[in-house]
Amino acid sequence: MTPTVSIVVPTYNEAGNVARLYDDLAAALPALAWELVVVDDDSPDGTADAVRRVAALHGNVRCLQRVQERGLASAVHWGVQAAHGEIVVVMDGDGQHAPALIPAMVEALQKPGGEGGADIVSGSRFLSGGPVEGLESPRRLALSERGNQLVNLFLGRTLSDPLTGFFATSRRLFVASIPRLQADGFKVFFDLAWHNRGATIRELPFDFRKRQSGESKLGSYVLWLLACDIVAKLSRGLLPPRLVSFVGVGLIGSIFHFSVLYAALAAGAAFWVAQAVATIVALVFNFSINNVLTYSDQRLRGTLFWKGLLLYSLIASLGIVANVSTAQLAYVQLNGHAFLASTAGLVIDVIWRFVVSNRLVWGGRR
Repeated sequence: MTPTVSIVVPTYNEAGNVARLYDDLAAALPALAWELVVVDDDSPDGTADAVRRVAALHGNVRCLQRVQERGLASAVHWGVQAAHGEIVVVMDGDGQHAPALIPAMVEALQKPGGEGGADIVSGSRFLSGGPVEGLESPRRLALSERGNQLVNLFLGRTLSDPLTGFFATSRRLFVASIPRLQADGFKVFFDLAWHNRGATIRELPFDFRKRQSGESKLGSYVLWLLACDIVAKLSRGLLPPRLVSFVGVGLIGSIFHFSVLYAALAAGAAFWVAQAVATIVALVFNFSINNVLTYSDQRLRGTLFWKGLLLYSLIASLGIVANVSTAQLAYVQLNGHAFLASTAGLVIDVIWRFVVSNRLVWGGRR
């Protein structure tokens, strides 16, 4: 039987949650024809195998195991495109999103437009009136509140939870939106709402529960990622969020560079020594911060971190050669205009570092 509703769940290291997720969905959706589409980014804990074990018992479960791709947003895009149902529900697999809300979501979508029907229905963590258990720390709650305020200001509408990860819409609307959506964006619902600003959005309350297993991926850097995503949208897709973050980290790194440079000079170091120390410190700083912020979903750890740093250093060295060569050529062509020539060299250097690092340092498995 063709499903009416497809539940799309992006996963990474959620093996311990898969069976419980299916049981919760089955209990909540007895009256609906539904399927579960899990998109797993080749989790080392065997999440894909856990999904296959459930699929062996139930015919309405499918697993898309992505060996060469990473990222929550692109995983959702894959799942929606593979969905069979006319309605798609996107939710997490960690137990924080309540499957019991799905029938109400489907009902809100299926109502005729004149009777309060919606184009997109989202689950809000902040409409239930009670404490938000899933945001157990004051820091996480504050981050969510600040992020919501920023997104609402950008969207030009008031939503209680514009950064939710639990929402439903028609497969047709979502698929039509995918060419405009950011594959490496910060939040899928925010992205969908931004590119469908004329759509009717209805929010439904749900209790945001504590994770059943695994670790939260939410960190203090989420506001940085959100700001980069907004800048990317303002560029009308010309600048991907990762590039915005990469450039932003580079600007911060330049401030760090000059701080170390002048500190070393004040301590009596020769200029070439101060410049060398500042360059090395800034290079390590840029790599480390990019590893945490720009590539949070592909973060290098342990031995891979040091190998990545070595490779990044080599890439940066070649970038300096490209920088100087381009600047010199531009200087001659622009009749000695030093600022423009230097800027041209800097742009080439940044693009070189981003493209090559994106491919070789953090994207090696692709």
